[in-house]
Parts: sequence; structure tokens; C-alpha cells
Amino acid sequence: MRPLFPFYGSKWRDAKRYHGPYNGTVIEPFAGSAGYSTYWEPRRVILYDRDPIIVGVWDYLIHVTASEVRALPDLEVGQSVDDLPNLPQEARWLIGFWLNRGSATPKKTKTAFSARTERQQLVWSERARVRIASEIEKVRHWEVFYGSYESCPRLDATWFVDPPYVDKGRYYRVRFVDYDRLGTWCRHLPGQTIVCEQAGATWLPFRPLATIKSTRGTSAEVVWTAGCLSLLGIDGQTA
Repeated sequence: MRPLFPFYGSKWRDAKRYHGPYNGTVIEPFAGSAGYSTYWEPRRVILYDRDPIIVGVWDYLIHVTASEVRALPDLEVGQSVDDLPNLPQEARWLIGFWLNRGSATPKKTKTAFSARTERQQLVWSERARVRIASEIEKVRHWEVFYGSYESCPRLDATWFVDPPYVDKGRYYRVRFVDYDRLGTWCRHLPGQTIVCEQAGATWLPFRPLATIKSTRGTSAEVVWTAGCLSLLGIDGQTA
């Protein structure tokens, strides 16, 4: 499945670097655009997020019909989503993420920059709506909830934990600071655990993963895993 909306820190492009779900259930406690789940398409997906905009967009995508997506309007350069009549707020947020690629906050106004198409970049357009409409049936069974990571049900699952990074978390609408508490929580999850971070983070004993392209240049990605001895060819880390 292709991404249903762009988002800062999305893991869709690099999801192949992480081991796939081992039992068909994925829980993403920091949902964002759920790049891991959209890439691997597991049988069951449970999303949590403390940003009501993220939760609202996912709830909209889970329930909207393909014909409603295809009927969403275009915007002219300089036009705002607030100028669109009779449109659900969640649809405005969805369009706003497409207007502001790689951001953690949806944009309101279409600018010449957000309309650019160099390198075949997909922007808010009929092509984007066709993509979303063709994919949304694949997320009908997904569940999304507003709440912190500690609210997640403790299920035997693949836990893909991708919090705001220590160094770059300031770019998110909802700030996160208690990494030591999160690290302790991650160590005791049932099933398979994959935790993402950037080089320099010390709240878990992370190992290098890859240097990847990011919205702001490159990022030296690191990972901590537990619960599956074959994961990434690394022994399970439970210490």
C-alpha cells in the first residue's frame, strides 16, 4: 500500500529495512502516517496517537468511501481549505498534509511551492485522490484511538514504536519528553518490539540501522529490537 498522506518522519520508504510483522498484528503507539503498517499491510492494525489531528485523519480514512475521496475538491494557488464549503474538518486536515509534504502540521493554503511537481512528486490533485480511493479499502479493518502509548492494549503483536526523536521532536505538534519512562515500557512489551531513533539517543541501547534521506537532509537511523531472535539478524535485546 502506498502512503495515504505525507507526514514528517514517515517510515514508509524505509519500512523494508525493518523486519515484517511476525504474527499479523501491528500496534503503532505513535501513529503518524503509519508508514510501517501501510508498507507491510498486516491483518490487524491498532493505532494510537496523542495528536487529535492525526487521530481524526485516520478515523476519516477508515470510514470514508472511495467515491467521497474522489469527490474532494482541488485548490487553486492561494486558496485555503477554509474556503471549501461543506467539507468535514478531517478532510481539510487530510488535504492540508498533502499541501505541506514532510510536515507534522497540516497546511491551510495552497502555495506555488506546494503545487510543484518536480521529480514526479505527488501533490494534492486528482492523482492523489485516485491513489487514496484505491487504497482505503485496505484500512477498513484498522483501529485508531486517541491516547498515549501507555493506553495501548498489551497484546502479542509487533510493536512499531516510532516516537518523536530526542533531537528532532520539537517539530511535532505534541511534544514528548519522558524517554526514560518510554524505554522502560518498551522493554516489557509482549511479542516483537521495534523502536526507532536517531544516532545519539541513549534511552535504549540502540544499534545503527542506516543513513537515510530525510525531510531535513539525512538521518543516521538507529534501532532497538526485542522479542524475535532473528530480527534484523540481531540477537534479541532485553537487557
